[in-house]
Amino acid sequence: MDRHRTTVFQKNIQKITARPGVYLYCDANGNVIYVGKAKNLRKRVRQYFSQHHSNDAGLKTNLLVSHIASVDTIPTDSEFDALLLEATMIRKYLPKYNAVARDDKSPLYISITFDELLPRILFTRKTMIDAWIPLPKRRFIAGPFQSRRVARLLMQSVRRIIPYCTQKRRDGRPCFYTHIGLCKPCPSEITTMPKDNDRKRLMRAYRANLRRIALLLSGKARRVRTQLEYAMRESADRMAFEQAQEYKRQLGTLDMLLTHAFDPSVYTDRTSEPTEIYQTRLTELAGVLHRHGLSVSSLNRIECIDVSMIQGQWAVGSLVVFTNSLPDTDEYRRFRIKISGRPNDAGMMAEVVNRRFAHPEWPFPDLLIVDGGKPQVGAAVEAIQEKIPVIGLAKRFEEIVVPSGKEFTIIRLSPASPTLQLLQHIRDEAHRFAKRYHTVLRRSIILQSK
Repeated sequence: MDRHRTTVFQKNIQKITARPGVYLYCDANGNVIYVGKAKNLRKRVRQYFSQHHSNDAGLKTNLLVSHIASVDTIPTDSEFDALLLEATMIRKYLPKYNAVARDDKSPLYISITFDELLPRILFTRKTMIDAWIPLPKRRFIAGPFQSRRVARLLMQSVRRIIPYCTQKRRDGRPCFYTHIGLCKPCPSEITTMPKDNDRKRLMRAYRANLRRIALLLSGKARRVRTQLEYAMRESADRMAFEQAQEYKRQLGTLDMLLTHAFDPSVYTDRTSEPTEIYQTRLTELAGVLHRHGLSVSSLNRIECIDVSMIQGQWAVGSLVVFTNSLPDTDEYRRFRIKISGRPNDAGMMAEVVNRRFAHPEWPFPDLLIVDGGKPQVGAAVEAIQEKIPVIGLAKRFEEIVVPSGKEFTIIRLSPASPTLQLLQHIRDEAHRFAKRYHTVLRRSIILQSK
């Protein structure tokens, strides 16, 4: 890790690298008083000392600048690495001027319980970590992170490279994410297997996945890449071509993450106007769709539909609305699905879309997003009589599905793409709203049965 110190004069700032990385502002005594990350270190540091910035900055920022005597810069290979290194440096130095967004609670960390036979990944508050001191042996800690939203976005990106389990119950039934390739092997299945060689092999494979995640969260993506390349070649030599193909996919996703911008501030940066941030992402989204044959005149109103059920029961649909790039909760709607016979995702989607567009008094959307792949998108397009652009967001690899006549175009964006993250944000809001309705519905049914 190369660390370079520069005194804060414009001629010296010009010598700072333009690569991504972390910058540490130091006072006259050499104490680190602020840590930040940037996709362009030179540009970011220069902004702090420009006349325009000093006029527009708040009292706290101007006070910080008045105490800066030098800046240390640590270049990284990517913005993803810079985000992780920033968290490490904040934890190490506890800088005076770093205000970690706290969600009204203590700072958030990601921990991995390597002291357990089948480790878990936990989002952990500082108060809980303080209660662990001294830390249990082999327990990994990464952070602190700006907010739960940043930590979740980070782990969503990691999970598309290396699968892991988030299921609390381990009763032998594979979790939902097993079916879409985001949990493999599933600890729930491993725990109920006979104590034989297959169980040991799967347990080693799962722990290896968690060790790679710990390396990624430690900023050691190059080592992870080397491991995946070796595993891919070794699988091919054994003629385990399906496994080799999976390692190849993981390598591709990792490379995309490391070569594209990773900007969680689209959801957490309170220093910019939220509308301005989202409008930029909407413009980018319109451009992506246009390049793949779907023209949208505007994106002032976006709707997203999610359908879900639990163990084949209580099928529900949710509709969320984003107006002028922000959630419009007054426009949210929920549906208890009435389809007869065995429920299926495409049939449930068609029902919810039909019922939504049976209300001409509700404004039509500029874009409809459905949670799902080709079957759900096809069902939605068939159910809509109006000419409304429809796309899907398929869970497994977070692919954007665009209908094109009777065919479909698949768009694959980097996990770190702000456009993809915006779609995920809207989709996750629809999922959250559906899950909330599930809770209300189950409680009502249980009370009625009593």
